[in-house]
Amino acid sequence: MTVITDISFDHVDILGPTLADIAREKAGIIKPDIPTVIGLLPVEARRVARAVCKELGSPLVSLTEKDFRVDRDGQRLDFLSDDLRLERLAPSLKGPHQLRNTAVALKAIEVMRSQGIPLPLRAVRVGIENTAWAGRFQIIRKDGFSPTVVLDVCHNPGGAAAFVETFRRLFPGRRARVLVGFVKRKAHQEMIDHLARIASEFRLTPLPTRRSVAPRELETTLNWHRVPVMKCARFETAYRKLLKQAGPDDIIAVIGSHYLVGEYLSKFGSV
Repeated sequence: MTVITDISFDHVDILGPTLADIAREKAGIIKPDIPTVIGLLPVEARRVARAVCKELGSPLVSLTEKDFRVDRDGQRLDFLSDDLRLERLAPSLKGPHQLRNTAVALKAIEVMRSQGIPLPLRAVRVGIENTAWAGRFQIIRKDGFSPTVVLDVCHNPGGAAAFVETFRRLFPGRRARVLVGFVKRKAHQEMIDHLARIASEFRLTPLPTRRSVAPRELETTLNWHRVPVMKCARFETAYRKLLKQAGPDDIIAVIGSHYLVGEYLSKFGSV
């Protein structure tokens, strides 16, 4: 089975400048005569997926908004399609985007069950409610005297928007001290436009890769929306200094790249 959860702007220098271009590249995973399940894709991406499936003879199954509903607090969902019903699911992965991803996964499970693959509903619920994925709005609380740390590998505008939406739901009215680093050839300004909505300050750090953008370049070329900005020479030094300055009620967000979150986890762990 092939599953495409979502398509948004990323790696445009490689995949192409439009959603249709990106969708054509992503559709490369579609296989002849094998079912394809797609999420709530943009119209142009859905059109591409449909055309490729028709060309390859891949049965196409599309998630629709009628298949699921999200409760008022944005933490649970009911999946209510014709052949699969699961109510009050509380996915362990946080954020409205993860609820949509869960719905896509359930649509795929519905297809597999229709093909005779035995997937007990109890096992499905346990899996969804106990999945762990490092760096996906990963919340770390070490003790009652340290600030809360949130790790997220988001590295494009869509990911930054999802992070901000999730942050506001889980920490209403709060702001974060944002420790951020980016690789080159990304939409840095669009990401900062989103992150500035929840940031009390930005601290810029280089990444452990030649693809890293220098903090000085970020500091001087981006609009920070009047949020204070400080550039740092090394991630570990920047984080330890921030940790000393932050109180137990503060939130530190380490965000912007797999490289940055990976460095945090390798140096400080997740517990």
